[in-house]
Amino acid sequence: MEKKKKFSKAKLGLSSLIALIALSFAFVGFQCSSAELTSAKLYMQRSEWDKAETHLMKEVQANPQNEEAWYYLGRVRAELKNWAGMNEAFQQALKLSDAHKKDIYAVVDHFWVQYYNTGTKYLQSAKDSSSYYQKAIDAFRTAIEIAPDSEMTYRGLAYTFLNMGSVDSAKEPLTYLWTKYRDEESAKFLGEIYFEDGQKIKDEFNNENGDKLVKLKDVNAIQEGMTKEEVASDLGQPDEKQTPPVPQKAVKGKRGMPLQSTQQETWVYKTYGLTLVFDGDKLKQKKVDFVYNPGVDSTKYFQAVEVFKKAINILTEANKLYPSNQAIMTELTNCYIAADMTDQAADAFKVASERNPGNKDFQYNYGVILLKAKDYEGAISQFEKTLKLDPEYWNAVYNLGAAYVNWGVDIQDNAPANSDPDSIRKVVSEKFQNALPYLEKFAQHKSDDPSLWELLAKVYAYTNQIQKAQEAIQKADSLRQGH
Repeated sequence: MEKKKKFSKAKLGLSSLIALIALSFAFVGFQCSSAELTSAKLYMQRSEWDKAETHLMKEVQANPQNEEAWYYLGRVRAELKNWAGMNEAFQQALKLSDAHKKDIYAVVDHFWVQYYNTGTKYLQSAKDSSSYYQKAIDAFRTAIEIAPDSEMTYRGLAYTFLNMGSVDSAKEPLTYLWTKYRDEESAKFLGEIYFEDGQKIKDEFNNENGDKLVKLKDVNAIQEGMTKEEVASDLGQPDEKQTPPVPQKAVKGKRGMPLQSTQQETWVYKTYGLTLVFDGDKLKQKKVDFVYNPGVDSTKYFQAVEVFKKAINILTEANKLYPSNQAIMTELTNCYIAADMTDQAADAFKVASERNPGNKDFQYNYGVILLKAKDYEGAISQFEKTLKLDPEYWNAVYNLGAAYVNWGVDIQDNAPANSDPDSIRKVVSEKFQNALPYLEKFAQHKSDDPSLWELLAKVYAYTNQIQKAQEAIQKADSLRQGH
């Protein structure tokens, strides 16, 4: 997998609305108007908005069915910048009649355009000075108060937060855009944000429990066939070493010669609940007296998984709506792997890859999931399909080589105690040999990665290509020293 990238600056992608809608306060005649409404209109002509609002409030309280009074109350409140009150009055007017519907929309558009344009200009100015970010936020928030359902305004607010680095604050407008409009870009950003949130919590878990997790891994890795040196390297010296007594009379074979017997020895690790029986230098039998619990606090791990699931829920639906969006698919893959949900991911990506055989990204991402699940044969098949579609899909080139290497290492690590070492080495060597063309090709593409050359050195050494192994390790050393 590619390393997780940090957020890039959100592209503005917004254009200011140039023309402001002109408002006219030319009023209809005063015929048949109540005294309160008539007085309000006079105050409006004088721009005495507070007094106009007072008379209009009296009118709607006395005559709640007066659509005209509600309309003018909305206009007055707009001038007073009481946006919630404006919308409340306009909604009451529209419930009663459509008589002023066109005028109502004109008022809302007039003020919304003012603040939206202001927010956009401040956001553009923030490229030169970060002091403009808060001004842009204030303007966009006001525009949202004026027109609460404006997609463009939420997008401007979200981009402002992302560009200024306030990722947590961006969640609210991005969630609105995704929930209401199923916006493609918002889903991608939310997926990235929740992935980063989950990864931070998971890193805290690993940092707090790192030593315990390593020791638990070492204990669980003990298996038959390991040497005494390997066991001692992982677990240290045992609490007890027990050797059975040597028989006084040697047991003789069929021809009267003493039978050769390897000395057995038992190692007892009380802390880890292990009793290990060695036959000579090799571990013959592993007895688990109790399941070792190093006291790992998994609270933060499960918190991280829940955050990853938030991202997965959004990205799964977004992936269905926008199947060609590689960024969404990659983010979904990252979240599945981080949450240790490779089984669920494999089912989802298998369906996607089968339905889209010509989509190299679907084939590749399914391969990554299979590789994580240690289904090496399946992963190799998917990476090969990817490279048939695009021979220079470099991540697939590298991961195809890595799949063969990991496969070989797995075979070596999990070989039965009674297996023939030469046969195992031959099989592992074949896997490593299969990996080399892809690792070498990737090294030509990305020759400045010391870790890659170190991996190549190990593979060369195992396949008895000593000269190439030496050259590869020299290359790695040179790169690490900055030459």
